Amino acid sequence: MSAPRAASAVRRAAAGTACLIVFAGAGTGSALADDNGMADKSAQAVADASRKAMSEVTSMRMVAEVTEKAGITALDIRFDEAGNCVGSVTPPGGSGKADVIKRGNDVWMKLDDELLRAQVPGGAAEDAIALINGRYLHGTTDNIMLRDFAQFCDLDYFKREFSSKPVNEQLKKGSTTTVDGRPAITVTGKRGGDTGTYEVSTQDEPYLLRIQGAKASGERVEATFSAFDEPVRPRPPAPSDTVDLSTLQ
Repeated sequence: MSAPRAASAVRRAAAGTACLIVFAGAGTGSALADDNGMADKSAQAVADASRKAMSEVTSMRMVAEVTEKAGITALDIRFDEAGNCVGSVTPPGGSGKADVIKRGNDVWMKLDDELLRAQVPGGAAEDAIALINGRYLHGTTDNIMLRDFAQFCDLDYFKREFSSKPVNEQLKKGSTTTVDGRPAITVTGKRGGDTGTYEVSTQDEPYLLRIQGAKASGERVEATFSAFDEPVRPRPPAPSDTVDLSTLQ
C-alpha cells in the first residue's frame, strides 16, 4: 500500500508495450450490503486489513495513470491469477494506445496507427502500418519480445506491490467517501517526501478501491480497483485479424 510502489507497478506494465513498439518498427461487481467495520478501526488496522484482502484477490480491474516528466502512462486492464487479461495501455506522450489480450501463454496486441507514428521514426512507421494493416500482433510468452510484456498481466506482481507494507509509514485515518458509488474510508500516508491517499471499502471485503500518491520528485499516480474475483474471459481475435510476430523477425 505505497504510492511509489503503485507508480512503479504501472510503469512496469507499460514497459513491455514500449519494447514491442520498437520491434514493430523494425467494473463493477455484484451489489454490496454488509458493513465490514473498517470505518471504526484505526488507520493501521484499515491498512493491514486492506493489504490482506488485496493479497487474496483472484482477479480484478485496474485503471491507472502515472504522471511524470516523460508524460502520462495510462492503463485499463482486467486480469486474473491464471494469467488472462484484457485491456489497453497508453504510453507517455499521449499519442495512441495499444489494446491487449492475453489467454494463457498467448498474447495479442494491437498498436493503433497514431502510436506507431509516434514511436517509429520516419517512413518506417508507414511501412509498419502497411505491414500490420490494423491487425493484432500475436505471439507467446516464449517470444523474447513478449517476455517482459507478459508481466503486464502478472496479477501476483501487482498484488505483491499493492499489499506490501512500507517501512516507517505514517498513517492517519480520514473521512468516509465513495469510489464509483462504493462507500469507503480514507487513510492518508506519508514517508519522507512521499504522500499517499488510500480509499478502502467499508462494505464486505476491505479492498483497496483507489490510491492517489505523489513523490517528492513531482511524480504522481492514481489508480482505481474494481471487479474483484469476477471472471476474466479474453476473446482472441480471428486468425485473419492477426499477424504472427515471427514473420516480422
